[in-house]
Amino acid sequence: MAERIRKNSKKRSAILELLRQTETHPSAEWIYSRLKPEYPGLSLGTVYRNLSLFKEEDQVASVGTVQGQERFDGN
Repeated sequence: MAERIRKNSKKRSAILELLRQTETHPSAEWIYSRLKPEYPGLSLGTVYRNLSLFKEEDQVASVGTVQGQERFDGN
């Protein structure tokens, strides 16, 4: 299968950086709420799409679901 070519974006980098800096297992909603003030154009869908991409690339792991929200680990 051909590798996907994608451009690096500030939002994508910020999502991954925040996830790697936290010692908790945040949800997409938590990540979104922390980054939205700095990136007003950020959507929750963007956070979900990037988390899915990071999982496919083995950059982050899904560690389960708490209260219906998937949690992630970036380390």
